[in-house]
Amino acid sequence: MAANSLNVLTTQEIVNLSADILAEAKSAEMPQTELAILAESLALFKCDWERTFACFGYSYRGELSYRDLIIGFQEQIAVKFKKWLPELSDGTKAIEAIASILSVPKTPHSRSINLRLLARLKLGVKPELHWDARYRVADTPQKEQLPDTARFLDFFTTPNTPEKVWTRLPLELQNLEEFTQTLQKSLALKQIEEDFPLPEFDRPIFIVSAPRAGSTLLFETLSQFAELWSLGTESHDIIEAIPELHPAYRDYCSNRLTEKENNSSITLALQEGFARQLRDRAKTAYLNLPIEERPNKLRFLEKTPRNALRVSFLKAVFPDALFIFLYREPRANISSMIEGWRSRRFIAYPSLPGWPYRDWSFLLIPGWEHLKESSLAEIAAYQWKTTNACIIEDLKTLPRSDWCSIRYNDLVNHPKETITKIKEFAGLSWDEKIEAIVSQSLPISRMSFSQPSPDKWRKNEQEIAEIMPLVEPLINLVESENLC
Repeated sequence: MAANSLNVLTTQEIVNLSADILAEAKSAEMPQTELAILAESLALFKCDWERTFACFGYSYRGELSYRDLIIGFQEQIAVKFKKWLPELSDGTKAIEAIASILSVPKTPHSRSINLRLLARLKLGVKPELHWDARYRVADTPQKEQLPDTARFLDFFTTPNTPEKVWTRLPLELQNLEEFTQTLQKSLALKQIEEDFPLPEFDRPIFIVSAPRAGSTLLFETLSQFAELWSLGTESHDIIEAIPELHPAYRDYCSNRLTEKENNSSITLALQEGFARQLRDRAKTAYLNLPIEERPNKLRFLEKTPRNALRVSFLKAVFPDALFIFLYREPRANISSMIEGWRSRRFIAYPSLPGWPYRDWSFLLIPGWEHLKESSLAEIAAYQWKTTNACIIEDLKTLPRSDWCSIRYNDLVNHPKETITKIKEFAGLSWDEKIEAIVSQSLPISRMSFSQPSPDKWRKNEQEIAEIMPLVEPLINLVESENLC
C-alpha cells in the first residue's frame, strides 16, 4: 500500500474478521434468530466490501464508499450485536477493528437543534411574554398540541394580546399563573408567535466565504460591536424554510440564488425570519426586550457559507447590504474542508437525490453531480473554487463601496488592523470591548477542530498537491486583480 493511499482492509482481512465475529457469536448465548440476522448482515457486508475493494482498492476515490460501508457496519452490526460478545474476546476486537477503519465517527454531529424538543426538555427556561404585545398562531404550528396549550390557541387565530385574552376568559380558566405559563410554553413550542412591526435593516453586513475559511471566527469577533445584531448562528433554517428557496424547489441543482428568485413576499418572509431570532452582543433576544426598548432601525450581521452563492439574491432583498469577502488560501482551506467531510459535523443534505453516498457536506455548488466518482480532496477543491468564483462574479457587479475583502491570515496574524479596516468600511463604532478583543490573539473559534497551526494542512499534503492545478486559475485571478 502506497504512503498516499487509504488505510483500509483487504477483502480477505474483512472475511477473517467477520469469521471471528460469527464464531464468537455462536459460542455466546445469542438467540438463534439474532444469530441468523448477524450471519446475514455479515454476509452482505462482506459482499459489499469485496465489490468496493475490487473497484477502488486503496484509492482515495473510494473513501466515501468505504465510509458508507463502515457506517452501515456500525449501525447494523456493531451497535446491535457487540453487547452479546465478551468484552475482550476476539469477536469484540474484530468488531472494533472494522468499526474504527478510517476513524469514521459513529454518529454524525448535528449542527442544528430541534427547538421544539429543546423546549420540551427545558420548559423551565421560558421566553419572555409581553402582555401588551400581539401574538398569533404560528404559520407552521406543531401538529401534536399539548392538551394544556391547545385550549388557549383558538384565542390567537387572529393577532391578539394576552391582556385582552385574559379579560375574555371564562371564569374557570382565570388562573393567572397557569395562563402565563401556558402561553410561555406555547411560545417555546412555536405554537404561537409574536406579531410585531419589523425593524428596518440598515446596511446589513454579510460575511461571504468558502466553508472552513474562518467565517465563524470573523463573525464571533464582529458580533461584539455594540450596534450589531445577529442570529447567533447560521441562517440555513430560515432561508430554506421558504419553499422557493430550498434547493429541492429546483431539483437540488445547487444553493445558488440570484435576484431572479426574489420577490416582495420572499423579502418580507426573510426579514421577519431574521427579526424573530435577532440577538445583540449580550445575547439578549430582540423579542425579549420590552416593546418600547426595541430599536426600529438596526445594523445586522450575518454569516452562512451557503450565502456565498447568494450574493446577488441578498442584494435584491437588502438593497443597501454590505459584503465582507473572506479569502483563505486553498491549501489550508481545502484541508479543513476535507476534515469537515470526514468528521460528519457539517452534513447539509442527508440522502441527497442523485448522490450515491449517505450525505452531502457543506454547500451544494453548481455542478456537484459531476463529482460522484471524485475523491474528497477533489470534492473539497471544487467546492472551494466554485464558491470563491461565485463570490467574485457577484461582487464584481456591485459598486466597490458595497464590499471589502480580507485574508484569513491577516485576520489571525493582524487582528487589530483587519478589524479596523472592516470597522471603517462598514461604519461601525469602536469601543473598549472591541479594543480588548483585537489587541491580542483572537480566541479559537468554536468550530475549530484543533489548535490553529499554519502547517495543519500538511496532514493531507499529498492529496492537496494533486488538486492544486484545479484551483490555480482561481488563485491567479485573486492575485492578478488584487481582489484580496
